[in-house]
Amino acid sequence: MIEQLLKKQVHKSQLLFFALSSSLGLAILLIVVQLFIDTQSIFNSKNDLLGNQNLIIYKDLGRDNAFTASEIETLNAQDFINKTGSFTHGTYRVLASVTFPNHAGISTEMFLEAVSDQFIDITNKDWKWKPGDKEVPIIIPKNYINLYNFGYAASSGLPQVNEKIIRQVPIDLTLTGTHYTQNYRAYILDASEKINSILVPESFLNYTNSKLSPNKEHKVSRIILDVINPSDPKLLEFLASKKYNYLSNDIQNSKLSYVLKLILSIVLGIGLLITILSIYLVITNINLLILKNKQTITQLHFLGYSKTQIAKVYHAIAYKILAISIVVALLLSIICKFIFSPYLSVLQVEHTLTSILYLIILSLFIFIGLALYYRKHTNSKIQQMISPNTSLLTTEN
Repeated sequence: MIEQLLKKQVHKSQLLFFALSSSLGLAILLIVVQLFIDTQSIFNSKNDLLGNQNLIIYKDLGRDNAFTASEIETLNAQDFINKTGSFTHGTYRVLASVTFPNHAGISTEMFLEAVSDQFIDITNKDWKWKPGDKEVPIIIPKNYINLYNFGYAASSGLPQVNEKIIRQVPIDLTLTGTHYTQNYRAYILDASEKINSILVPESFLNYTNSKLSPNKEHKVSRIILDVINPSDPKLLEFLASKKYNYLSNDIQNSKLSYVLKLILSIVLGIGLLITILSIYLVITNINLLILKNKQTITQLHFLGYSKTQIAKVYHAIAYKILAISIVVALLLSIICKFIFSPYLSVLQVEHTLTSILYLIILSLFIFIGLALYYRKHTNSKIQQMISPNTSLLTTEN
């Protein structure tokens, strides 16, 4: 009976409108959260154009183009630079030989460099070397594989290789320094998309430099910077003032990353704003329902019904609106996930259901949090209504 009396002023179509308006903001919120989760592999990846923000700088070509210790200290002191890493090069000549079964072998002179592991875009447990190891892992630029396959191999009749089998190609290294010549067996561990150099572990390069050419000075000709934003005007002005060079593609990639993050942040802000407005709309309309039933609520209280019994009716209304809103928002976000999947696959985003699981958990937290808030707010309004000293006890129109 109490529910029938209190729900006289409630229209189902009105409640459905409140629920759908609330679901719009929640859906935008969940969709953006889902995109953030799905694209974390891009923004956190070290080998993607949207990954860690690194910038490689160098000086103009010439006899004295090495970075000094004081210049490196100056770079580290800048607020817009997180840390720096130095490229160490081999102080000896390198001859690499590769032999394919049933094909003539190829030999070429090459170079070896090393940089701190924290700047390398490859994570592999085999990326290590110590004196006595039989093989040396090498990381090459990914475009080298393409140049070999579609250029050298195609014109020379040699077999093409892909990234899966490239590790099986044996490489013989002949290192000739000022004091000694040593031979090593090497293999290509992986291909880098960000560092355009032939890399070996720092331990190997330091060891061979000290053994083969101990009297040669190790100069730093290139510096890799870990920066907040490579397109930061302050950073670019600083590099220009020092006459340091860099690849413009790195700047363009960072701008793309910044724009994508900015767009996601703006959409997230819009979703939050709509969600807050819809929550305020639901609260306002619950208040109106309570005010419309002011006389009925007061009479029921005088007849012996407790505040809890009266509030339960409005709790149920708020819970229904909230439940419909979250279910609709969750369904819309899941549908959008499958709509966006083909577009995200272009950016090499793996299609997983992890984000859906996170959205379900987030939706549960939102439901519990808002339900508790609605409950507390409704109880407060009912208490004001039945209190003899309340300003809400005014004459109904």
